[in-house]
Amino acid sequence: MPVLPTRTTGDAADDLAAASPNQPPVPSVAEQAQPEPPTLALPIEAESEALPLLSIIIDDVGNNRTAGERIIALPAPVALAIMPFTRNAQVLATLAAEAGKPVMLHLPMENLAGLAIGEGGLSTRMSQVDFDVQLQASLNAFTPIQGVNNHMGSKLTADRERMDWLMRQLAARQLFFVDSRTTKETQAAFAAQAGGVPSVSRDVFLDNERTQVELEREFRLVLARARKQGAAVLIGHPYPETLAFLERQLPGLEAREGVRLVSVQTLLSQPR
Repeated sequence: MPVLPTRTTGDAADDLAAASPNQPPVPSVAEQAQPEPPTLALPIEAESEALPLLSIIIDDVGNNRTAGERIIALPAPVALAIMPFTRNAQVLATLAAEAGKPVMLHLPMENLAGLAIGEGGLSTRMSQVDFDVQLQASLNAFTPIQGVNNHMGSKLTADRERMDWLMRQLAARQLFFVDSRTTKETQAAFAAQAGGVPSVSRDVFLDNERTQVELEREFRLVLARARKQGAAVLIGHPYPETLAFLERQLPGLEAREGVRLVSVQTLLSQPR
């Protein structure tokens, strides 16, 4: 069932993130970390038995096959959010599905910083016809797709009309939506709720800074959020530092921290 956005912290400087040759442009720090309004926490049905839940999504997948295969090999149902029309999109979607990992479309959307969003992007300048045609092309770019989240999108996700257009198409395909929350003005979760699209919002970005200290700090933050709210969503990127960090942290996490790693679909299925 739909949920409203969750709280996160974020007061990082508004500098732009440069894209590497092997990866699409990554949202600026200002896009990635925005203050968010309070919402309902996810209740735990039986506190004595139920564990806090954590879902992890890795964005910007599709260009680097080796990085994608490392994500698939992680010992948890980590979702691959794959960019449309990237050279390894289909092979990684197939491998992920065969391994039982969630597969999502990482849908490029117009941002306030004016960064290039790449092929398949949606903008506020599009008519509804053009918007729908481009959206359908991106949704058909690889298969299977179980859900969608936004790549950048600080401008488009604040446009309620276009978010309604998006949710109508997702509802027709029975897909879920994860709001990456690149702006505090986002309307995505509200449009999803109105359109009957299962949705959840990002709590923490793992790798705005890729030092060991910062990765550890953000990971401890999302674990604390999961314990406080009952569930949390962590988004990272296929940087070598991020993948190495997750390869160290995820084995034995439940026994060590008392937080259960689950797929996005499992988190969405929990009672609200």
